[in-house]
Amino acid sequence: MSQVSKFLLTEDVWNRIFNLFIETLIDIKDKSKLRDFVDNFFTPTEKIVFAKRLAAAVMLSKENSYQDIRRTLRISPPTIARMSMQLKYKGEGLSKVIENILKKDATRIIWEEFTSILDIPGKGRNLTALSKEKRARKAKINKLKKEF
Repeated sequence: MSQVSKFLLTEDVWNRIFNLFIETLIDIKDKSKLRDFVDNFFTPTEKIVFAKRLAAAVMLSKENSYQDIRRTLRISPPTIARMSMQLKYKGEGLSKVIENILKKDATRIIWEEFTSILDIPGKGRNLTALSKEKRARKAKINKLKKEF
């Protein structure tokens, strides 16, 4: 469990340091620099906790069951329920981020479905191999639709 100091900050100090934190993240445009910052700034446990929470929120948005989320991410039902409550009742900022993630996923799914349409038998194409490709692509599309 993370610990917060018993010495409370004034609202002004809290706002200034939180804004500094947000502005620092916004200013990091390069993915490798952001990865280095996160690796140096957060503990391994904090990184795992944050990543699992985001993945749970994405999976909830994709209407995965609690059991699927629990099995995939190895998190407890209360953690999943907490993320569900955040999304439903006070997660405007989280919902906007999830929406962007889902848009990217939708683009990948559409591309895979479009590619699948182009898989038509042609002269000299092996129908068995084509059938295997179609099944593999369909499995990939289903996986993209369910997972984070």
